[in-house]
Amino acid sequence: MVSLPILSIPIYYAIAAYPHAHAVFVYVDPRKLDNTSPNGTYNKDGIRKRLSAKDYAAWERAERCHVNSLENMPLFVGAILAGMLAEQKIGVGSVGLNAFAVGGLATRAAYTVSYLTVGSSQGWSYVRSVLHNVQMLWAFVVLVRAAVALG
Repeated sequence: MVSLPILSIPIYYAIAAYPHAHAVFVYVDPRKLDNTSPNGTYNKDGIRKRLSAKDYAAWERAERCHVNSLENMPLFVGAILAGMLAEQKIGVGSVGLNAFAVGGLATRAAYTVSYLTVGSSQGWSYVRSVLHNVQMLWAFVVLVRAAVALG
């Protein structure tokens, strides 16, 4: 039997890594990147010069999506691990961990798709923010439930 919550961690990481790969392979020729300083100003300036304003904005959104996903990964992983500890103590399903694992991945995937595909639409940026906040608040709910369960 596979632990869905544990499996959700590498899946989350794959979702988080995708926008960076998308940015590099769709908008930038990877052979022209300076891998000695991949996040350096030299690379960003070179990318800005090679891309149209629209494509550069898309590249920036993809990179920001990647970084945001990595920034939020500790919260996701912490909620998964705390939820697993709590459910070992009080029973599987009592914290809603499987629902969070699947729902957290679904909201992160939808967030990623919205970030990469909606362009600079102000309206869709609010949808993206809602998706981000839903996942974050859901993680807090799991953490609070775990804290109560673990006393």
